[in-house]
Amino acid sequence: MPCYTSPVEFPPEELETARLRLRRPRIEDSEAAFDSYTSDENITRYLTWSAHTTVAQTREYFQQTIDAWDLRMGHRVWLIERKHDRVLTGTIGCTVHFHRVEVGFALGSRFWGLGYMPEALQRVCEAAFEDPRIYRVQALCDEENRRSSRVMEKVGMELEGTLKGYGSHPNRSDTPRDCLMYARIRGD
Repeated sequence: MPCYTSPVEFPPEELETARLRLRRPRIEDSEAAFDSYTSDENITRYLTWSAHTTVAQTREYFQQTIDAWDLRMGHRVWLIERKHDRVLTGTIGCTVHFHRVEVGFALGSRFWGLGYMPEALQRVCEAAFEDPRIYRVQALCDEENRRSSRVMEKVGMELEGTLKGYGSHPNRSDTPRDCLMYARIRGD
């Protein structure tokens, strides 16, 4: 792979769209995030984590995400905040693996159908491809999670196939479930 003298440092701590601000979490966001999405059982059906039952769980999770940002390694998440009223709607995060980025997202169910997640995911894809080292943005979802599939399709991610028995979704099953792999490649 070519060496670049001044690579973009993906992921940045903040991204913006027309309506949204994607920013790293702060501990003081815990209560608003709990009210908005981390306690929402509607969104965790196909996720790897269960709905939080206390603000303390959200606070502990945010401390881990803050540590990941501070160390510039591991899975880094942004909170998705509406610009006009600063309401937290959900989260989108990524892990960088050399030339590829794996993305995951969750949006509070009261914000579904408003186009927030495609808008946020589109911006993350754009920012990833601003870094000359990144050639691929990928994401997985449970094979039955049509909402997530649709979000990925809206931003030009293509279905590459099914990974059998790949995902642990404890809110859906005790055994690993089949997952769909979506990706967007630089230049597509």
